[in-house]
Amino acid sequence: VYHVTADLYKQYGIRRIFNSPLDETSIIGFGIGFGHNGFVPIPEIQFLAYLHNAEDQLRGEAATLPFFSDGQFTNPMVLRVPGLAYQKGFGGHFHNDNSLTIFRDIPGVILAVPSNGADAVKMLRTAVRQAYENGRVIVFVEPIALYMKKDLHNAKDGKWNFNYPDLDKEILLGEFAEYGHGKSLTIITYGNGLYFSLQAQKEIEKKLKKKIKVIDLRWLSEIDITKLLKAIGTCKNVLIVDECRKTGCHGEGLFTQLVSKSKKPIKIKLHAAEDSFISLGVAATVTLPSKESIIENALELVNG
Repeated sequence: VYHVTADLYKQYGIRRIFNSPLDETSIIGFGIGFGHNGFVPIPEIQFLAYLHNAEDQLRGEAATLPFFSDGQFTNPMVLRVPGLAYQKGFGGHFHNDNSLTIFRDIPGVILAVPSNGADAVKMLRTAVRQAYENGRVIVFVEPIALYMKKDLHNAKDGKWNFNYPDLDKEILLGEFAEYGHGKSLTIITYGNGLYFSLQAQKEIEKKLKKKIKVIDLRWLSEIDITKLLKAIGTCKNVLIVDECRKTGCHGEGLFTQLVSKSKKPIKIKLHAAEDSFISLGVAATVTLPSKESIIENALELVNG
């Protein structure tokens, strides 16, 4: 649909690339079968909301096989899922689903959410390696709204346009990115949230007259809280920006872990999407974090 895999069929042929029926249960089922037979399958679910049609294939089959077989068998797989929100005016809930909650509840599944093309390439390499070497199941969620982004602050600034990474470059599990070195506020986010947080960063720094830091988690599973707290350092204000619905989002669990494991007083605020499905038309983004709402929440946290 989004040309991410365009021309792969011409390059590699039907033995490696083939279309499937629009049946999510079958798509993941194919992946399970290929995994059983020594392949590293990379199936794709067309939109995040449609994963729920086949979630038991993931929860009850692929992810549980190593557990119930005492590690004798695995279902190596990299499940690509275009998803998340911010496609303004397109598709409503079924093409704009902003919930990753299901993946919090499946032990052993690795969840990746890159925020730009360069990171996506390096993370996908790690994902395939984890599937091939360790038999892991990886869910690779690609923010649709960022597919075609090239600019960050101004039209034609090219600050969201990245060079293709060298072949030896990977982003390891748990490795996050840091933008800025400020100590007055740390914003922790991922996916579309990084894009808007970096837009907000400049405005927040102007208003506070201080520098702030933005952290892109990249991987939403196997988060190293100790390492994350070290990155936060002496900063006493942490704003978690989560584009998913506030009930059940990953920011919820991250909030709890940071509070319970921090050895110093820390003010944390979760700014997540409202508990609502995505509307159509001009209302498509009203329940979601935005540049403006991130600025507002950041200033309230620091000045409150």
